[in-house]
Order: sequence, then structure tokens, then C-alpha cells
Amino acid sequence: MPRKYIKPTDLAVWDEVQSCLFNILHICDYAGSYADLTPFLDYPGHVVNCSLTLGERTMSPTDVAQMFGRPFMGGLERNGVIATGSLDDIRQAAAGVLAEAPERFILAADCTVPSDTPWEHLRTAIDTAHHFRN
Repeated sequence: MPRKYIKPTDLAVWDEVQSCLFNILHICDYAGSYADLTPFLDYPGHVVNCSLTLGERTMSPTDVAQMFGRPFMGGLERNGVIATGSLDDIRQAAAGVLAEAPERFILAADCTVPSDTPWEHLRTAIDTAHHFRN
């Protein structure tokens, strides 16, 4: 059913925004995890953002970038350390993701972080990315 109704609607929206200079393909799993990303391989977008957990399997940012043939944006689970960890935990998690990330990569959450996530948590992840040297 999703392929019959949802995908054509998704692609119609993409047709309307294709003139934008930069688009992010966000594969939202807010209501549950996808077990497979292959239905989205032909979706447009300059960058791909999705969860790295697919059912029982975990992918790396490099895996996703290679699968889609474009940069990956993500690496931090929206309800994980970025939302609930200490600033030091966030620095360590961000540095760990960055150390394993492909060359073309944007550090981000996999989806919308909880609205009560402290701004300082987001700033810490951003600062870690800006000062990271591999």
C-alpha cells in the first residue's frame, strides 16, 4: 500500500521543491523503525537523514552514504545522549560518530529531538563538530 499511494505523493512534493538549491531526504521513523531503506533509494535529495537502526540491524553513516550515493546527515539518536546525556557524554558521542563518519557528512540527530532538549546540548554537539579534527 505505501508504494501505491504514499510514494507517488512523496515524489509529487519533491517535484515541487526540486528547484531549491539544497534538499534533505529525511526518512522519518518517528512512529517505528524501518527494516529496509531500499524503497527510498530512488528518492531525490542532496543529503540523506535517517535512523541508523533498522529493525534488529545497525548501519554506520558510511553504510548509508554508500547505499544512497550521497552524503549522510545524522549519527546521533534523537532520544539518546543528545537529549539526556551530560555535556561530556555528548562531546564523546559526537566525536565517536565523527571519527567513523565518511568524508562528506553532517553531524545531526536522526529526527526531531524532544522539545525539552536543552539548547546547550545541541550547541555542545555543534561545537564538537566544528572543532573536530580527525
